[in-house]
Amino acid sequence: MKCVQMFVGGKVQGVGFRLSAAEIARNLELSGFVRNEADGTVQVNAEGDADQVEEFIKEIKKGPNAFVKVKQVDVKYLEKQQGFKRFEVR
Repeated sequence: MKCVQMFVGGKVQGVGFRLSAAEIARNLELSGFVRNEADGTVQVNAEGDADQVEEFIKEIKKGPNAFVKVKQVDVKYLEKQQGFKRFEVR
């Protein structure tokens, strides 16, 4: 099990980023959440199979849909599982 926390910057609010990211995470059978932050970034926490988490990070860096313009992704691997049951949009 691998756990990751990301803060994604760029054109990521108001462009369907959260819904697209959640769909990708669910397809990869990851749990966690995605939410907008007050500073214009989006926080994404995810956990699951190590290969699936790495694939998810690649997809987030690429931009989960055509309207998103990802400029920066700060990735932090977490030591401890957060115990999420599913992946949700907050």
